[in-house]
Amino acid sequence: IIQSLGYNRLVLQIGRGKVVPEPFSTESFALDVYRYKDSLKEDLQKADLVISHAGAGSCLETLEKRKPLIVVINEKLMNNHQLELAKQLHKDGHLFYCTC
Repeated sequence: IIQSLGYNRLVLQIGRGKVVPEPFSTESFALDVYRYKDSLKEDLQKADLVISHAGAGSCLETLEKRKPLIVVINEKLMNNHQLELAKQLHKDGHLFYCTC
């Protein structure tokens, strides 16, 4: 799907995730995977699209770089503050959101 949309590289920050995809590279597509970096500044500057959780810091940092943003809401968090933030930022035309 990603390639059909014109993307040739996907960079995943997986944090403490249990699923660890195997990085690979072909002539037409590359998958890069890492747990954490000190700064996402370089990745954000290179990005054509960002898919993130809906934490305030992640949203604001991405929007400051004027990158298109899709956020995935973590509905298990207390008070579901991510949903409130995502709804407002969507209403204001800054991002798209979904739940998982």
